[in-house]
Amino acid sequence: MAKKPRFNFMSKKDKPIKINLNNMILDFLYVKRVERRSRRTVSAYEGSLEQFAKWYELSGADGITRDLIRSYIEYLTYEKKRWDDHPTSPTKGAGLSPRTVNNNIRNLRIFFNHLLSERRISYSPMEGINYQREAKDTFDIFTDDDVKLLLSAPNQKVYSGYRDYCMMLVLCDTGLRVKELTGIRVRDVEFADRQLYIDAGNVKTSATRIVPISEETAAALLKLRQSMNIEDDDYLFLTQFGERYFGDTFAKMLKLYAKRVGVTGPRVSPHTFRHYFAVKFLRQGGEPIALMRILGHSSITMTEKYVKYAAVHIKEQHERAKPLAGLIRDSKKGRKVRYK
Repeated sequence: MAKKPRFNFMSKKDKPIKINLNNMILDFLYVKRVERRSRRTVSAYEGSLEQFAKWYELSGADGITRDLIRSYIEYLTYEKKRWDDHPTSPTKGAGLSPRTVNNNIRNLRIFFNHLLSERRISYSPMEGINYQREAKDTFDIFTDDDVKLLLSAPNQKVYSGYRDYCMMLVLCDTGLRVKELTGIRVRDVEFADRQLYIDAGNVKTSATRIVPISEETAAALLKLRQSMNIEDDDYLFLTQFGERYFGDTFAKMLKLYAKRVGVTGPRVSPHTFRHYFAVKFLRQGGEPIALMRILGHSSITMTEKYVKYAAVHIKEQHERAKPLAGLIRDSKKGRKVRYK
């Protein structure tokens, strides 16, 4: 019979990590700026890490351990109030989505791996921390009737209503991200060629692209442009006071319009218009590669979720197309076939 060890030694990976967390966060963000990470990426790091630092201070813990990280993930999953740190959005229910929790886990992992590479810590407390399971390829999408109702909601006889109508047209026609939409300047609209220039500063992937628009959208934007006393460098979508119209305000207006016309099925947001455009584009015969370029995806794998979603209707399309129609000899018509 084997003897039991007389002493249990604590592994170095069980020892609490004691660091000046706020200073380490500032140093980390500085390094990421020097590495020329995008402002959006640095901002995401900053938001996640400051949120963790605030929770850590309130927890009263004397050092960071793997168990502490798991407690923090539990807090994000079941207790954290949604939007409680947002300056304009009201607080929703408790608990964040798996995707949001995973974003926080990812940012913490990058942070502690950075400290490990800089020899500020001897091990990462993120070792053994797994990501939460996410529902794959699921998203809300409008029906054509939903979109028709939403387009009918704004009062187009007043500037603000016609502006919102035009913005919805652009979303339906291009699938732009809301930041790309509100970042459009007058000079970015090429009416003759019917296309939009999307500046890299407003793009998630930091890559400039050209996006085509339909005749209807171009005509609506031209009418909006001609109704305003603005210069080429001004933003195209402005408030009634001549200031830039931001995405969070537009998103709130969409919810009001949805309530007005009774759209209750999908989540009403600018990004749901993006999903609508992508699926509609594919169902109407658009190529995935073209969709990738229009949406500004850096990889075709990001577009595949829309291809899979649109593929649900392949059987219906096959029935309408009837590839064998006219190929089978007429002599076989009427012949009965038995299926075992």
